[in-house]
Amino acid sequence: MKIRAYFIFLLTLLAFSGHTCLAQTSRNLTRYDDGGSFNFHWGVGPAAAPNQMLPKFRDFLWEHWTQKRLARVVVIISSIEGDPTTYNLFVEPDRNQRWRVIAEYKSWCCWFYAMEKPRKRKYVLKKGVTVYDVVERVQISRNDLGNWSIIPEEDRREPDSYFLRLRRTSGGNKSDGALTF
Repeated sequence: MKIRAYFIFLLTLLAFSGHTCLAQTSRNLTRYDDGGSFNFHWGVGPAAAPNQMLPKFRDFLWEHWTQKRLARVVVIISSIEGDPTTYNLFVEPDRNQRWRVIAEYKSWCCWFYAMEKPRKRKYVLKKGVTVYDVVERVQISRNDLGNWSIIPEEDRREPDSYFLRLRRTSGGNKSDGALTF
């Protein structure tokens, strides 16, 4: 009986978790503009030039979002400890023709601690899908360093002069989990 209740709970949790799909959606990638791959590794070497790659990435994603064009881009972000998270980002409409950015991600954690204490901590792979229905160009407010100011869509800006914030809405309210590049 306990196993049955657990199984029903798990199915209910998955159904209402906000993840529209746990398995990768089959897509005809030939229809998508390929933005390439961006490796934002905050270390040394050729992959350590995020200031040069970020504007190109922002420009590609913003252009496809505003023009409602299918796009795919891969982003790899490493933590300061070197733990990588790979995002496959897809700009596409849902079944109701509402445009969104789908972030399918794989994240490895925590190699440093696993090496230090192999019996207590394991190197873990986490996978998931997050759906973002809002993409905004933002900048830090000059008055208050903790607040973001949204840049109107019609304002022309160079991609190195703003950040892109991907966020989810739930019933018209802002929700946590924004992704900012």
